[in-house]
Amino acid sequence: MIQRVGVIGAGTMGSGIAQLCAQQGFSVLVYDAVPPALEALPKKLRAGLDSSVLKGKLTTQQADRAFHSVGMAPDPSSLAGADLVIEAASEDPALKRRLFEMLDSLCRDAILASNTSSLRIADLASATKTPERVLGLHFFNPPVAMKLVEVVRAEKTSRAVFQAVWEFALSGLRKTPVDVKDTPGFIVNRVMRPYYLESQRSALEGAPISKIDETCRNVGHAPMGPFELMDLIGLDVNLAITRSIYSALGEPERIKPQFPQERLVESGALGRKAGRGWYLYESGKAAGVNPEAEKLLPSGGFLPPNEIWARIRGALIMEAALAHAEGVAGKNDIDTAIKLAMNFPRGPFEWQSESETRPSAR
Repeated sequence: MIQRVGVIGAGTMGSGIAQLCAQQGFSVLVYDAVPPALEALPKKLRAGLDSSVLKGKLTTQQADRAFHSVGMAPDPSSLAGADLVIEAASEDPALKRRLFEMLDSLCRDAILASNTSSLRIADLASATKTPERVLGLHFFNPPVAMKLVEVVRAEKTSRAVFQAVWEFALSGLRKTPVDVKDTPGFIVNRVMRPYYLESQRSALEGAPISKIDETCRNVGHAPMGPFELMDLIGLDVNLAITRSIYSALGEPERIKPQFPQERLVESGALGRKAGRGWYLYESGKAAGVNPEAEKLLPSGGFLPPNEIWARIRGALIMEAALAHAEGVAGKNDIDTAIKLAMNFPRGPFEWQSESETRPSAR
């Protein structure tokens, strides 16, 4: 039974995972090799817990109890007594492999999990002598609020380890886990690639990016359009995931990174965090399309809104079908993951079913 949780990394995801576990009654110990990051952890936790109190999610007493349930590990050996260690370090394959090699010898009785969003779990597990106790536990940002957790089973992950972590996510953290095979991008990052790439292809045909975003919101009922979402995620982060999946899948044309995004990243237009991406930002709010982006795209083209959304939706459905055919996950898990991660009203297979059952015009 999992009771004591270790977290490697005190950044945005690590601190969020620590807060989530503490709020649900687990004892948590956090380690970060960068002292300033660890020193900043109490302030981050207090801010996150106070926010939960203001939203009515926690009482003041519950927040205080959670705050005192999180300790700071002075060195990795302090994690030796954990039942589960969640690695939430930066997305650097060599760094993560070194961490798993270290954890394998220090935490001999713990389940070892990675919060990686795109790296293969088998590659990380191969750095250990006990790959059967390694799996993926991919949270979405912010972990406290997002309901979805991708539980990723590598080829050598034992059934008992997978089941223990599944119960931890479902009953312990009160999240919605989905069962995912260890493949590039897992469910969400893999299936959502067309949302960003097909949108850019439409823009390269002259459709204005603001019109594409508007169409996805109004016709597709998406909370955010693809260009708005890339700006929020960070164009560099989004591009790195695309490149990783593109390479791991054998460089299929449908996943090929698009040059406008590459050029913007090269110029430092990384999205909201940089004040400019596809859009310009002032005081954190969009202030029109970035002229740099407009120069990279043709103008004067016209695609009807229904055609724009039909293209994007069709590409999402196709990617979901390919992922399912490759055994990445079941149809229900794919639909669940996309709806919960993206806050879409329907998943790809529900869209497909809806299209198939819609009466044809006579």
